[in-house]
Formats: sequence, structure tokens, C-alpha cells
Amino acid sequence: MKRQVFEDYQPYKIKHKARFDLGNNENRIIDWSFLPQKTLESLEVGQLSFYGDNTYSELIEKYATYLGVNPRQVTVGVGSDHLIHMIVSTFMEKDDTFLTVNPDFFMYETYNQMHGSRFEAIELEEKDGTLVLPVDNLLARAQETNAKILMLSNPNNPSSVAYSMEDLERLATSFKGLLVIDEAYIEFAEVESFLSRLEGYENVLVLRTLSKAFGLAGLRVGFAVGSEELIYELDKVIPPFSLSNLTAHMATVALDYKDKVTETVETIVKLRQEMIAFLEQLEDCHVLPSQTSFVTFKALWAEVFHRQALAKDWNFKYYPTGKLAGYIRLSIGRPEEMAMLKEMVKSMIERGTIS
Repeated sequence: MKRQVFEDYQPYKIKHKARFDLGNNENRIIDWSFLPQKTLESLEVGQLSFYGDNTYSELIEKYATYLGVNPRQVTVGVGSDHLIHMIVSTFMEKDDTFLTVNPDFFMYETYNQMHGSRFEAIELEEKDGTLVLPVDNLLARAQETNAKILMLSNPNNPSSVAYSMEDLERLATSFKGLLVIDEAYIEFAEVESFLSRLEGYENVLVLRTLSKAFGLAGLRVGFAVGSEELIYELDKVIPPFSLSNLTAHMATVALDYKDKVTETVETIVKLRQEMIAFLEQLEDCHVLPSQTSFVTFKALWAEVFHRQALAKDWNFKYYPTGKLAGYIRLSIGRPEEMAMLKEMVKSMIERGTIS
């Protein structure tokens, strides 16, 4: 009754919600306490009783304005995860090759396994203390496998690094298939969004979300942006009424508060830079140059620190194996949480409990 390809998979279910949860890259700074009431004030009962507008025109028009693109270039899904699944289903034949980098979002592989398509990941290159796109290797492998889709996150999750526009444009120009750039963390980055170049490329889709900078992860609202032709093809496969009317309406209301989002992003970036400065002054601690709402760093004491933090009801990621073996990925939390973390690290080092 089960498929062999999923024999070694485990359900992605979080059994315990830590008190200090810095493991899911959520926005813990923004205050949306007023949003439910504000949403209900303008909610019509028909939005609950009837399927309604499955084009989600008001939401898409507002988000397109936020991005500075034509609404016909935008579609919406139940988070970026859903849109990734829809992109694979829309554009991939069963035996086509999907190409990405390692490390990147683990669900890329799962959706390809579900679809029956081929999956390949090319290792990011280490250069000058950071990770960079292996553009030549990607293009060579794409040609060898006749890859249909090349998908990657920029800034990258889980490494926190961002890629140069020059490298991304080389991929967009030379890759013969569909290039998908997941920009979930772009609001936190100093690098430019690829949306500024989108008009010149018919083979590029950009993914965006309300989960990170907007701090609305629980709404599960993601967007795909591209040429009208690509969006039309994607809309053929996205299930009708997939986003609830209540979710769409609340997201539409939230888009009236973009200044609040900008202010929160500035706070998170400031806390991120303070955390990076703290870590960099520690002996034998290497921090990747973060362009996201989290920091990724490596130290001799990383595993011990992670274990001790878990015992105190904290949650963040530690990578025991793979490209990021020995690294911690730590979301930026509230100011008091970041202060507590620093004290925990200093106390651990002073006590010598690092092995």
C-alpha cells in the first residue's frame, strides 16, 4: 500500500513546540495582534458561505502593486511549498530532470519523488569564507541531463548567503529550461530582487511569500511571478479555490500595512548584524555572511550548545552531516531572546563545557 521511494522518509510533524522556537525562521518581532479584528470588520458572510472569487483578484492586485508588476504576472498558492509542487506538476514530464544546488530546500526532492521525475543537486562552492553558485557546473550538468527546471532559493536557505545578480543572469540567459528563484527572504537582503530583471526573461519564475518579512507564516500564502504565459500555464494546474477566502481576505488587509513590515525588517536586520558581530568575536567561530532572517555559523562547541539549548526548551537547527556539517542555523528572535542566547554561549564557554 506504500510507494518504495518513500520507504526511508519520516513525516514532517513537530511533536513539541519549544518555548523559544528559533528553528523555523518565523518572524517573532512583528505584532499583528490587531489583524484578526481588522479582518473581521470588513469580512462579508458570503466569503464564508460561498466559494467566491477564485482568481483572488483583490489580493493579487495589491501584492502586484507591492512588487511593482502587472497583476497578470502573479498567481497565488497555499504557501511557496504548494507552488513548488504545482511548478513541478505543471512543467515536468515523468522522466525530466530537476536541477538544484546543495544545500537548499529539502522539499524540492520530495515533490520530484512524488512526481516521478529525476532529481539532481550540485554542491555549492566554498570561496573566501562563503558559499557561491557553481554556475559553470550547473550549466554543464543541465546540458548533460537536458534539465527541464533549475530551482534555487536566493537568499539561500539554509546557508543564509545570497548570490550575485551576475550569476543569476548567467543562469537565466544560458539555461534552456525554466529557472525558478525562490525569494522567500529577499526583503532581508542587500542584494537586488530578480524581479527587476524579469521583463527580459520569459523562462524565469520568482517565488515570494508572506511567511517571512510579513510574519504571516500561519496564513500559508505564497506567490509566483513571471511572464503572463508562464502564469497562465501554472494556473491550469493549481486547484480551484485552494486558498481559503478568509486567508485571502486577511492577507489583503495585511498588505495595507507595508510600512509596519519595513520597520520590522529593519529591526531584524539590526539584530542579525549584532548577533553576527557577537559570534565573529568568538574564537574559532565561522559565520556565513547572512542575507536572511537567520544566521548560519560553525564552531567547535556548536553541537554541545545545541544539545544544551534543547534541554532548556529552545529550538534551532544543527546539521550533523552534509555540506553544512557542524553548522547551526539560528533564526533571529526577539531582542530578549537574542540576549539570552548570547549569555548562554558566554556561560558555556566560560565554564568550559564545550565537549
